Amino acid sequence: MESEIRVQNADFREIRVTFPYNPSFIEKIKTIDGWRWHPEEKYWSFPNENGTLDKIISMFDGEKVIIEPSLYFDKLRKELTSRKYSPKTIKTYAHYNENLLRFTRKNPIEITNEDIRNYLSYLASNKNFSASTLNIVINALKLYYGDILKKNFVFEIKRPRKDQKLPVVLSREEISRLLSVVANIKHKAILMLAYSAGLRVSEVVNLRLEDIDTERKLIHIKGAKGRKDRFTLLSDTTLKTIRI
Repeated sequence: MESEIRVQNADFREIRVTFPYNPSFIEKIKTIDGWRWHPEEKYWSFPNENGTLDKIISMFDGEKVIIEPSLYFDKLRKELTSRKYSPKTIKTYAHYNENLLRFTRKNPIEITNEDIRNYLSYLASNKNFSASTLNIVINALKLYYGDILKKNFVFEIKRPRKDQKLPVVLSREEISRLLSVVANIKHKAILMLAYSAGLRVSEVVNLRLEDIDTERKLIHIKGAKGRKDRFTLLSDTTLKTIRI
């Protein structure tokens, strides 16, 4: 029976390797700097440093090696961090790239144009992804395969047509009924801020008292989508609720 070698990620600081007892594998694994054997959990660990994963893959060439997808995208995370992408965007981009590997059961070097097309088709048909979400997936794949791995085929991927959907708009009466059933004044103030000022959930959560200018009746939104600051209006009704 073919021995299976599993390579896993531990909080991006450590690489863990497990395999059935094999003297040849043990001899190989000990040639990598920084190794530690954990007898109780029965795994080998290594610092997640540049080149460690490549050494493990090369060392066990020809063997059945199963690598956790997240281990491949350390370069992607570093690139996004250096470009000042938000933690949420970094997590999203890594997720869709990892998901592609799970879908294809391939490593990044083996991924083809057809693999990406099939993946996008699956997300659109089976997962009902909207055009805007598919565009985020495409952005994530193009950044990794195009900018980092220099695979030009990814730039041939066509973007989906935009959905022609009208937003759901509540009437004044519906908004009034919604607010009337909220007993907690703090929760009501949050809802009123979001509705009257047109704030995103993340913007409401990150709002600080000093961001609200009660004299000029303005709200300063800092580091919003696209890392842009902006001002929006503070309504009289919302101001009264905040002051309660």
